[in-house]
Amino acid sequence: MDLADEKQITLIREKIKPDIFVSAELGIHIEELKEKIFEKLQLMPVYLKEVGKKADLNVPMIVKQRSTLRDVCERLHRDFVTKFKFARLWGTSVKFDGQIIRKLEHVLKKEDVVELHLR
Repeated sequence: MDLADEKQITLIREKIKPDIFVSAELGIHIEELKEKIFEKLQLMPVYLKEVGKKADLNVPMIVKQRSTLRDVCERLHRDFVTKFKFARLWGTSVKFDGQIIRKLEHVLKKEDVVELHLR
C-alpha cells in the first residue's frame, strides 16, 4: 500500500480481492493483519491459571483451533497427560465458569482459561 497509488489499489482490489491492505510506513491495518494471520493459520489463545491464583490474561498459550486439553497438557510437559486428574475451565467451551472437566478430549475454544489438576 505504501508504494501504490489510489488507481493501483483500486485495480488490485477488483482483480485480486486481497484480504487486507497494509501500510508499514503509516501503521495502517497492522492490528488487522495480526488478526488475519491468526485466522488463516487457525490459531487461538487460551490462558493458563495456577490453582489458587488469578489467571495470567497477559500471556496466552497459542494453540490450534479445535485443540483439546490433551494438546495443552502435551505442550506443557510430557508427563502431564498421564498425571492428569481434571481441569477447571472458564470460558465458552463449558456451560458454567469453573466447571470441572475430567476428559482430556474436551475441545477448547478461543480465550478459555484452563486450570490443570494433576495427581
